[in-house]
Amino acid sequence: MSIFAWLTLATAVDGRAFRTRQCRKMISPVSKSDLIGSDADRQVGLLLKSQGASDSGTKHDWKDIRVVGELKQPDAQISAKGTLLQLARYVREVFIAQPTRRFVHAFAVCGTKAEAWVFDRSGPFSSGFFDINRDSKQFFQMLMGYAMMADEELGLDTFVAHHSDRVDTITIEGSTGEEMVMHLDTKPLCSQYAIFSWTSEERAAERDLLKLASERGVKGVAEAIGYCDTTTIAELRNGLIFEKRHTFQSTPSSTKSSVTQTRSLDRRQKLAGKKRRYPDKGAQPSKGSKFSRQLSGNDMSETELPFTVQSMHPPSLADRDHRGQGAYDNRILRCLVISPAGRPIYDYRSPVELVVAICDAIRAHQTADGNSGMLIDLDLAKEIGSGRSGARHQTGTMEFMAIEVLRNVDHTYRHDLESFFYVLIWQCARHGWQRFDRLKERPEDSFLNQWYTGSYVQIASTKKGHMDANDFEYILQEFPPELGCVKALCRTLRQILFPIHENALFTGTPVKWERLYKTIIQASETTIKDLEDTEK
Repeated sequence: MSIFAWLTLATAVDGRAFRTRQCRKMISPVSKSDLIGSDADRQVGLLLKSQGASDSGTKHDWKDIRVVGELKQPDAQISAKGTLLQLARYVREVFIAQPTRRFVHAFAVCGTKAEAWVFDRSGPFSSGFFDINRDSKQFFQMLMGYAMMADEELGLDTFVAHHSDRVDTITIEGSTGEEMVMHLDTKPLCSQYAIFSWTSEERAAERDLLKLASERGVKGVAEAIGYCDTTTIAELRNGLIFEKRHTFQSTPSSTKSSVTQTRSLDRRQKLAGKKRRYPDKGAQPSKGSKFSRQLSGNDMSETELPFTVQSMHPPSLADRDHRGQGAYDNRILRCLVISPAGRPIYDYRSPVELVVAICDAIRAHQTADGNSGMLIDLDLAKEIGSGRSGARHQTGTMEFMAIEVLRNVDHTYRHDLESFFYVLIWQCARHGWQRFDRLKERPEDSFLNQWYTGSYVQIASTKKGHMDANDFEYILQEFPPELGCVKALCRTLRQILFPIHENALFTGTPVKWERLYKTIIQASETTIKDLEDTEK
C-alpha cells in the first residue's frame, strides 16, 4: 500500500470514528502558496492542523499546524542529514508562529521507511526508522496517534489559561512569595511585561540576577514583579532513555568548506574590483566626527595600545568534555514578569531617541543611572567573577555576538559593548528602512546577512573583515537617509572598539573597564547633543 493510500485511510477513519475527540485534519501535500504566516517559502510534504482552525480556502497558517511530515522516494533518504534538516526547517516555522510551543512532533517517510521525531527546545530525538510494509500496524498507530493527541501531548502551551471571555491569564509567584494572577494583553494599561524563555539549568535564573542588581542599587535595570518555572526538558523527556547520539550520512566537510570559501572569495573580489565610493561628503574613515578626530590624535596609536589587556583564552578540552557529558541540555521554561515594559528599541521615534536608548542601556550595563533606555533581558547574564556557566551551547542572537564570543573566548564586559554596537548598526541598517516607511528601498543583498549565516568561526571572520575602516563604509551605505546623522557616531565607536595594534584589528579586552565605557558614553553624548541642537 502506498503512503498516500495510508493517509487516505487514516483521514477516513479520523473523520468517521473519532468525532468525539478533538481531532486533527491531515493535509497532503502542501504547496508553498498554500502556507501563510511566515516570510519563508516552504513546501511541506504532510501536515496535521487543528480541525477547528479557521480556514481561508485552501490556505494553512503555521500557527494552526500541529504535526509536520516529509515525503521522499528513496529508502536511503531516511538516514540522510538533509531529511532531518528539512524537518527542522518546518519545525522552526512552527516555533516562530507558536512561540510558547514546548515541542513539535514530526515524521519522515522515505520509500517504505518511516521515522518519528520530536523537536523540543534542547534538540530533536527519534524513534529510529522502521519498515512500513513489515510494521504496518505501527505506522497506522503513529498516524492515528498524531490525530488523537491532546494539546499537552502535542506540545502546546498549557501554562496560559484561556477563558471563555477571551481573557488570557497566568498564575505566578510574587516577589514576596504570594500567588498572583496576571491578565495578558497585547496593549496593557500598566507597564508590566511577561517574558517566556528556555534557559539552561546551568545558568543563573534571570529573577535572581535582577534581584541582585536591585540589592546593589543598579539603576536602569528592570524590576522583577513575579515569576514561575513551568516545566523542564527533563520533565518532558521523563521516562525516555537516550543511549547514543544519532549519526547521519553527510557529504565530506571539505566540499562544504570549499563552496563557502569560493563564495567568500567572490564577495572579496567584487569589493576589490570596485573603486571605493563613499556616498557622503567627508565620509572617509580618516575624517569622521570631532570626537573621533580628537580621540585619534590623543589616545589611539597605530602600534601601541593605551591600556593593559586582559589575558584571554578559549576553554580547555577538559572544560568542553565536562559540558558535553549529558545526553542533552536540560532547559527550564521560565516566565518572568518585569516592570517597566517600555517600548522595544526598534520602535524609536527619532534618531536621537535611538542613540539615547543605546547610551542609557550602556550606562545601565556599567551600573550608572538610566533614563530613556533600560536593560530588561538578563536571562543570559552572569555575575562578574562567577566563571563559566557550564551550559553546553553558545547561546545568544547570532548577529549581535562579539567576534571573540563567536570564537568561544571567555566572555567579558567588552564583548557586551561590542554587541551594543552591533545592535545600533542593526537598528539603522535593517529596521531603519521599515521605521521610515522605506522598506521597498532596503538593499536586498545586505552585508548584514552574513552576520547570521555560516558557522561561528565563519561569522567571526566575516564580522572582523566588516570592522575594517574601509569595508565598514559599505555597512554604512545600507543606512536609510534619515539615519545618515548616526554614521559619524558609528565610525567613532568602531574606532574605539577596534583599534589597530601591530598592523591588525584588535578585539581584546582592556583590564580597566572604566576607560572603554567612558569613551563610548562620551562619544554618544556628543552625538546626542548635536542631534538635539539640529532638531531645535
